[in-house]
Amino acid sequence: MRDQPPLQERDTETMTDISGQQLLLNFPSCPEFNFANFVVSEGSRMAFETAMEFCSPNPVPYQALYLFGQKNLGKTHLLLSMGNHAAEMGLRAVCIQGHDFVNKMADDLSPNTLQAMEQLLNVDFFLMDNVENLAHSPKAQEKLYHIYNQMMDKGGKLAFTASLPPDKNSAMESYMTSRFQWGMVAEIKPIDDSTTAKIILKLAKDINLVLPESIIQFLLSRIPRDFISIQNAVSIINKESYVQKKKVTLPLVKMALDLS
Repeated sequence: MRDQPPLQERDTETMTDISGQQLLLNFPSCPEFNFANFVVSEGSRMAFETAMEFCSPNPVPYQALYLFGQKNLGKTHLLLSMGNHAAEMGLRAVCIQGHDFVNKMADDLSPNTLQAMEQLLNVDFFLMDNVENLAHSPKAQEKLYHIYNQMMDKGGKLAFTASLPPDKNSAMESYMTSRFQWGMVAEIKPIDDSTTAKIILKLAKDINLVLPESIIQFLLSRIPRDFISIQNAVSIINKESYVQKKKVTLPLVKMALDLS
């Protein structure tokens, strides 16, 4: 099995500037992030359908989308799916991590800062992952405020991900909170039993690992409901089965995951 986080929340590749610092992700990129392979649960259905609608060629009554929820539930997957879908329609899209944005906006007069602003505005879709990382940087928030307004003025679209709803981050400037609330806000909620079982089966099938129904039911009662935890559990079981050269049984699973 590949030792990497699942598609829903894997760290993204980024472009680098001349100093070697991470900066932008242009699309198309990371083709494994697409709407077709996003596992939809009842808790993510609204966010999924809203994200698809947001980047479709059909007009929607909002230009900004704010996705929030706990870690490892699929926010990044949806964000990058939007970027790739936009590129498929011949539109320009760019994604930047919140912490990279803070770092690049530290110096107002730096050529790198000016170049980054130009690149970020020269798109149809502006995407930012983990926008809460701007919370303690008024300067970065001011830059984002200008990007937001200019994108709106030219008919562009903006999408953000965060762990908290826009009105719950007290460190964010009020003028940015209000901008986030102008658009569509959608929550990705924790995964239900049915979807967790589907993810376990898919991950096992991808590596030709046979998991009996009794094992899946046991895992549903023991492992956390996020993609990283689910994938790690399947990976560990697969490795233990390979080492012992045995089929997956309940004793093997309990030993591999150190569960009683």
